[in-house]
Amino acid sequence: MKLTAHRPSLPGLRLGAIACGLGLLLLAGTCVGSGPQESGYVLKGTIVTPNAVIENGSVFIAGERIQAVGAGVKAPPEAKVIETSGVILPGFVDLHNHLTWNLFPRWKPTQQFNNRYDWQQLPIYGVLLATPHAELFKENLGCDMNRFAEVKAITEGETSVVGSLGPPQECIEGLARNLDFYSGLYQPAVLGGEKLRYEVFPLELDAAVAAQINAALDKKELTAFIVHLAEGKSTDASAAREFRMFTARGFLRPGVSIIHGVALKQRDFHEMSGKVGLIWSPRSNLELYGSTTDIAAALQEHLTVALSPDWSPTGSDGMLKELTFAAAWSYAQAPPVVGSAELVRMATEYPARLAGLGDRIGRLEAGYSADVLVLRRVEKDAYEAILHATPADVELVMVGGEPVYGDAAVMKKVLPAGPLETIPICGATKAISFGSEARLQHSAPKPWKDTVNALSAALEKQGTSLAPLAECAP
Repeated sequence: MKLTAHRPSLPGLRLGAIACGLGLLLLAGTCVGSGPQESGYVLKGTIVTPNAVIENGSVFIAGERIQAVGAGVKAPPEAKVIETSGVILPGFVDLHNHLTWNLFPRWKPTQQFNNRYDWQQLPIYGVLLATPHAELFKENLGCDMNRFAEVKAITEGETSVVGSLGPPQECIEGLARNLDFYSGLYQPAVLGGEKLRYEVFPLELDAAVAAQINAALDKKELTAFIVHLAEGKSTDASAAREFRMFTARGFLRPGVSIIHGVALKQRDFHEMSGKVGLIWSPRSNLELYGSTTDIAAALQEHLTVALSPDWSPTGSDGMLKELTFAAAWSYAQAPPVVGSAELVRMATEYPARLAGLGDRIGRLEAGYSADVLVLRRVEKDAYEAILHATPADVELVMVGGEPVYGDAAVMKKVLPAGPLETIPICGATKAISFGSEARLQHSAPKPWKDTVNALSAALEKQGTSLAPLAECAP
């Protein structure tokens, strides 16, 4: 929902809220949520902080920020208490995605590839993905595509994403934080005014643009430069060579993070150590190339590693699924490569740090933005409960202190005046609020069924179908 940390209340918003009553805003004759409840919420359950698990703990949220976390938290008597049955943790931060592609069904190639350039040249890739994707944009459905993907991300516990539509598409304002174009975490909140730059093909940037990026990093105008690099088989020479070219551009420096890096070796990770972060997408790597990044070597060189799902066609639907996959992959190694607590940090604290936002999101800590996820506890161990959770286990998602999505009963309790729309997920009835989207875009919220129907009809004309929000089978 991209709200700023201390955004002042605008007179129009305050008058609208009074007119509509109960903290609601009147837009186009429709009442929509006006923002976080100022009297606050107290979430009670098992709390996962960066360094500890607090059983029977509380998180006190007022406005857009976390006010207190612990076992003996005191809150005003008017704060709304939400007794959860699960684990409370920071919302997931996804630094590697391609949102407008996440409406497509899974793509199951009949072969594995040497590098990403191989499969992008296949005719079948054009028929099943590239051409329909382009045609939907021609039908002016880009905003619907991005909206579907943001909802998909939120149902997987994500509160921040990268890889969305960019300016002038104001339709990305609302729902999840779009860290590359509109997070709402900086003042003023301006579309396209972020300090994170995301590049899919960094080596195609000309020398002048590369110099501009380096200068922006020097001046702190950019705090994060996230790039795809060395994507292919671990033995692919052309993918490995990209690292040398990347280094020659002057990008081996703090503030930069490499996505994939499957073809990188321990010597490369040694060069990156203390400078460059790594973003790991194991499921998509294994599906397309038969191998994934040498995470053991990266961790030996003390790299900060974040986990991300890539995209739905060959990766995971979202962070929950990617966490489950990464855990299964790690346990299958001898010995296991990444522990459960570290995997959770790879989805919360570490990506926030690589995004240059480690002081604002990614942790449950006083002063941080109240981007919070509550998961039903399905295991005795809190970290294992997170790793084995499914979309049906998502009880509540809050962004900037505002409830956005969760179990229908929970959402009706925290937002009794609504309006809410129900979404079935893996046999569970969930509810979502589009209040933040409507408020920031200054329009009544578009019905969710309209987004689904428009995309379904357009995809049917292209000989394909709209993917489900979640893969419900194990």
